[in-house]
Amino acid sequence: MEHIKKIGTVKNNFREQVDPNILRKTESTIIVDKDFEDGLYKIEESRYLQVMFVFHLSKDFELIGPRYGGEVKGVFASRSPRRPTNIGLTTVELLERKGNELLVKGLDAIDGTPVIDIKPYSAFLDEKGQEAENLSYLKNNPRSEITRYIAENDLEKLLITAGTIHGHYCPGLSLGVRASAYLMNEIKEISDGMEEVIAIVEANNCMSDGVQYVTGCTFGNNALIYRDFGKNAVTLSRRDGNGIRVSVNPDYRNGLEKNFPEYFELFNKVVRDRAGNEEDYSLFKQYGKEVSFNMLKMDFDSLFSIKKVKADIPEYAPIYDSILCDCCKENVMATRISKSNGGNYCYPCSKSRYNKLTGDGIRIR
Repeated sequence: MEHIKKIGTVKNNFREQVDPNILRKTESTIIVDKDFEDGLYKIEESRYLQVMFVFHLSKDFELIGPRYGGEVKGVFASRSPRRPTNIGLTTVELLERKGNELLVKGLDAIDGTPVIDIKPYSAFLDEKGQEAENLSYLKNNPRSEITRYIAENDLEKLLITAGTIHGHYCPGLSLGVRASAYLMNEIKEISDGMEEVIAIVEANNCMSDGVQYVTGCTFGNNALIYRDFGKNAVTLSRRDGNGIRVSVNPDYRNGLEKNFPEYFELFNKVVRDRAGNEEDYSLFKQYGKEVSFNMLKMDFDSLFSIKKVKADIPEYAPIYDSILCDCCKENVMATRISKSNGGNYCYPCSKSRYNKLTGDGIRIR
């Protein structure tokens, strides 16, 4: 390693190793040695840089071991700072250059870290094959990006991606995203849809979509419990029942209605009264986006109340056999079969009453 030159040093407020997700959200300064300052000529023309540095406090390594998030991997299949060569590489955003100092964001290196190289990030060269690689990674870790956004508390990206299932942006979706990101960071569990992390929602509204997306607890994976209370609240719990309940403050809309009166006027016209035209509909979605993203910047305590709770968690979802309906000849869950005159019939064929979840809650039909 003697032939590798140190060209600069990292300057920030972190003196020891911390969560890399925290480091990536903060700004750092790379102070380039004066002998190499001329090498920065026109570097400000690049928005993103790749920075190579030395993990100078890392003393040992494991070839195979648990990595961030608990998954066991080989060191070369991970971004662990404990490496045989102690060399790290990160893509950062260049915010400003002042002489031999580069102000950057996204550098997961602590104060005093030796920098050994800097070069511009090239989308053409560096992203070649990246999409295929990302897809391959997501096949094994389907929630990896969401987990990273949660760890970084990147509420904007969470709201944007939650919009892919909700279809539009609105205050309710934003509330669900904010509450769930908070809960996931508090409970510190990886949600993989295997019923170890349970979410309990108390209304079937826009907020519940934000909850399902961020927590990964859904009706389909049996990790979402719906209690038809009609309240904007969500509880996130481990299987042992130790959970946290976040409820929306009754007066959260006061400031929003003052700052975004057009949105709430159009809400009444377009949604409540179903009387808006195409222009109203378009404006409503535009204002909805503005309100939703503005809410990400609001003080959390102005929106929510928080309480630790002991949640009533059901057993793991049972697996039931299927029975063929004697009338329509379709498979039916055994617990949803109506027996009549020695036959097995589904609810529609037997005209039996059943529970139905619609926009106004659970009703018996």
